[in-house]
Amino acid sequence: MPVEDPLEAQVASLPTSAGVYLFEDKRHRVLYVGKAGNLRSRVKQYVAGHDERFMVPFLMRQVAAVRFVATRTEKEALLLENTLIKQHRPRYNTKLVDDKNFLHLRVDAKGAWPRFTLVRRIKDDKARYFGPYTSASRARETVGALGRQFPLRTCSDATLASRTRPCILHQMGRCAAPCVGLVDRQRYGEILDDAMLFLDGRTAPLVNRLKERMAEAAEAERFEEAARLRDLMKSVSATVEKQQVVDSKLRDRDVWGLYRVGARGVVACVPVRDGAMHEPVTSPVQSLPGEDADLFSSLLLDAYAGRDVPAEVLLPVRPSDADALEELLSDLRGSHVTVRMPERGDAVRLVELATENAKLAYDRSLDVDVRLQDALGALGALVGLSGPPHRIECFDNSNLMGDSPVAAMSVLIDGKPARDAYRRYKIKTVIGADDYASMKEILGRRVSRGQDEGDLPDLLVIDGGHGQVNAAMAALNELGVVLPMVGIRKPRTEHAKGNKTATDVIIIPGVKDPIVLKSGDARLKILQLARDQVHDHAVRYHRKVREKAAVGSILDDVPGVGPARRTALLRHLGSAEGVFAADEATLAAVPGVGAAFAKRLWAALHA
Repeated sequence: MPVEDPLEAQVASLPTSAGVYLFEDKRHRVLYVGKAGNLRSRVKQYVAGHDERFMVPFLMRQVAAVRFVATRTEKEALLLENTLIKQHRPRYNTKLVDDKNFLHLRVDAKGAWPRFTLVRRIKDDKARYFGPYTSASRARETVGALGRQFPLRTCSDATLASRTRPCILHQMGRCAAPCVGLVDRQRYGEILDDAMLFLDGRTAPLVNRLKERMAEAAEAERFEEAARLRDLMKSVSATVEKQQVVDSKLRDRDVWGLYRVGARGVVACVPVRDGAMHEPVTSPVQSLPGEDADLFSSLLLDAYAGRDVPAEVLLPVRPSDADALEELLSDLRGSHVTVRMPERGDAVRLVELATENAKLAYDRSLDVDVRLQDALGALGALVGLSGPPHRIECFDNSNLMGDSPVAAMSVLIDGKPARDAYRRYKIKTVIGADDYASMKEILGRRVSRGQDEGDLPDLLVIDGGHGQVNAAMAALNELGVVLPMVGIRKPRTEHAKGNKTATDVIIIPGVKDPIVLKSGDARLKILQLARDQVHDHAVRYHRKVREKAAVGSILDDVPGVGPARRTALLRHLGSAEGVFAADEATLAAVPGVGAAFAKRLWAALHA
């Protein structure tokens, strides 16, 4: 009698209602998250081999179990799918390379004296986000332009609270100086609204607002303010003149295009505001598992997280769950949003333009990837590998005179930082500043775990010279593990001998003389990237450990601070930095502190 497949038995028990299904491997790691109007029918297509998508055979070879969450409607399923994808980051789901790599401008309009800050992650915190900006220099140029036109504060909350006179930015006309009361909240709010209209691309209503306020200022004989508004209006109007009007009805819409080859691709969005077309924004997309019609629901929910949704979204294909998607986007906007695939007229040409921009961005990224793969292949040959290293791990220690020793690991996948895989370590067995012993401990811990999980790197990179490399080799020898390894050392010795143009050198285990490459060599740049990433990661972690120890020590010395209050302060304010930066009112708001004790605590922290 044939034995029933456990997976088929699980599928047979699934309900026929709407919901979300999660495929897991034998270690209970989520491989794929999907939604369905009929869970049993949809999952049965995978198991029976009726789903012809190219990724499905690879997925099903690893699936050991399927679990589900039933929902009342397809809209709820779509929303839950998006949440679970963000939570589990499954290997086979579409990944929009956006918030982790691109910068955004963030502003919390409900905060006290709001300011714009640059962030890489979009959070569900009710703040407004603008972007993304595909380069840090371009994002900072935008911040600079905002400062010249809209005099909002740029200082931190702690600096704002401590100032007693205006800073130089106020003297330059780039800050309204709310820190010393030179602007009231109504006027500051108007400046903020103007800045957000400008970032939204809604330049026509902004010009009208400026024109009205300029007339009011002139009538009240505030001629200096009127002149400033006139100059700002001219600057904004010049921006409008550069934009191409593509919609005579002056609608707000986003036009999306997609270009893909296999499991990789690029999406492009062309924003149209008040009928004028703005610069397209392109984003690489990784792991494209399905048909184009299945991709846009999760992509759009990611793209509009924390951002304004226009009244109309144009797509090159109609999503399979367009009605549920319209409902969710309408909820985000607060009014009806139309999601449609145009079939004729100017809207079709706009979608074609967005698709062309996606293709151009894909071609550019492909050129970069080809050069990167060539460099990885050359690096593999240099260190004795049979091919390019897929996973590179780099390790570094950090301590200050032996205080609070820590270590960190950075990871490059196919030559690119994989920040989700970075790790931080507290040194457990070494006392004092012994870099060699610390390196041996950390490598031993990492490789032992890798042996248990079957997850070892193709190449180990050690930040240091022969001493650190030998310590790392000793750790591997004790475990009986052979892994390719190199060290990368800064040229301090060469600089001390007068060679100021020397660059980093590469240490190969068992080879006496280091390998010297030219400063622009692509192989060296890959190792330097791994080293710089792990160095920054280690230093930040070491600083955090020291600050936590410092604030803990200070809190312990304040009469009346016991374990409960200390825990409440750190939990409520987030970190040691948060405790130090908090003013008396913020400290008093922490449960169990109160106004009287907050005053004593603030004085102790800032003594």
